[in-house]
Amino acid sequence: MTSSILPEQMVGMRTVFEDTTEILGTFRAGYPKFYSMADLGTQSRRRWVRLEEAVDGGRVELMFRNYFADSGDMRFATYLVAEAFTHGVLGRAVASFVTLGRVWDTGSENMAVRTDIEGGLDWAGVRDTTLRVLPDDQCAGSPGTVVLPCEQALAQWLACRARGTLTEVFAGLSEVSSCSQDTLWSMAGESVLGAATIVPTFAGTSPETGYRRGQLVLQALHDSGLAVRKRSGLPRTPGAGPIPVRDRGWRSVR
Repeated sequence: MTSSILPEQMVGMRTVFEDTTEILGTFRAGYPKFYSMADLGTQSRRRWVRLEEAVDGGRVELMFRNYFADSGDMRFATYLVAEAFTHGVLGRAVASFVTLGRVWDTGSENMAVRTDIEGGLDWAGVRDTTLRVLPDDQCAGSPGTVVLPCEQALAQWLACRARGTLTEVFAGLSEVSSCSQDTLWSMAGESVLGAATIVPTFAGTSPETGYRRGQLVLQALHDSGLAVRKRSGLPRTPGAGPIPVRDRGWRSVR
């Protein structure tokens, strides 16, 4: 499905990115930033952390330790950190792809995340707001867009860019939590499937289109060797469930 906003209907200097993020902001009532993205060119630097610095700068480790201190559950703390970065990098982009057929660049050099007062993540943004769009998009060819030939090409581009970014995050999280990277990618796969299934309901768009596009993203990640089609076993609540065999031997947090 494409946006109903035509290029000639834009007011003043409004961009396709602005219109897109405005639409995404309506998907979760009361939480306009849940699926939308920020244009970093319009934001102050306060509380924003570049994705390139999230691991090297200690943000991933700090979040994990804070969540572990609050919950006392290493696996739950791991889930919270992985879910926050997965949603920021991949979940929001998948939400846009499955409903609007538009995707921004999720490369680590292009992205940043914003921290809340408790040290978690409450928003994500991009420096380059150029959108990759499909040929039948009414805004295709407008300034700030690049047209890709089909849904599969767009899904593969999204998977490739997000894979590089999350690989860095998951490597750092695996090191501090002793959780395998396969388990983290399994959780990311669950996040993609969840967004492809749930977001079209919020958006009032085609569930069939959403599911098809979500599967294209999952397949592209799977084809690159990532364990996105396995169950992660990470708990959504503290103290829930046994530790999977492959992740036993979690060490104590130093």
